[in-house]
Amino acid sequence: MDMTTQLEALRERALTLEDTIQDIDYQIEKAMHAVAAGTSDVGHALSVLESRRNDQAGLMFELGKVTAQIEDFENRIREQEERPEERQSAMEWEERAPVADEDHLDWLRPTLDVTEHEQFAERHPHYDAEDRMLAEMHRQDREPEDYLDWWKR
Repeated sequence: MDMTTQLEALRERALTLEDTIQDIDYQIEKAMHAVAAGTSDVGHALSVLESRRNDQAGLMFELGKVTAQIEDFENRIREQEERPEERQSAMEWEERAPVADEDHLDWLRPTLDVTEHEQFAERHPHYDAEDRMLAEMHRQDREPEDYLDWWKR
C-alpha cells in the first residue's frame, strides 16, 4: 500500500472518529436533558453520562493520534514531491558555480600532508622552553647559594 492510499485510509478513520465523537456528544446532551426534566432515573443517567464521557475521551485521544499520523504522511508526501525539484536546482547550481582557482585552506595543507613519523620527528620549540623551565624549577646540579631564595628553606 503506497502512502497516498494510507493517507486516505487515515483520513477516513479520522472522519469516522469525528462522527462517533459527535454521536456521543448528542447522547450526552440527550441524557442531560432527561436528567434536567426529571423523566428518567438520575443514577442510571449519571452512569451513562460518565461512561459516554470516558468513551469520548478515549476516542478524542485516538483522533489526536490519527491526526498526527495524517500530518506526518502529508509532510512525507510533500517532501517526496519536492525532491526532484530540489535535485534539479542543486544540479543547476553546481553547473553554474565557478571553479575555485585557489584553495583557501593552503595554510592547512602542510599540516595535513605531514606523515605521522615526520610529525613526531620534528620537535616544536616550546617543548625546549618547557624543559628549561622544569630544569629551573628542580634546580638540578646547583648549590643552594646559586639561587636567590636559598634562605627560605
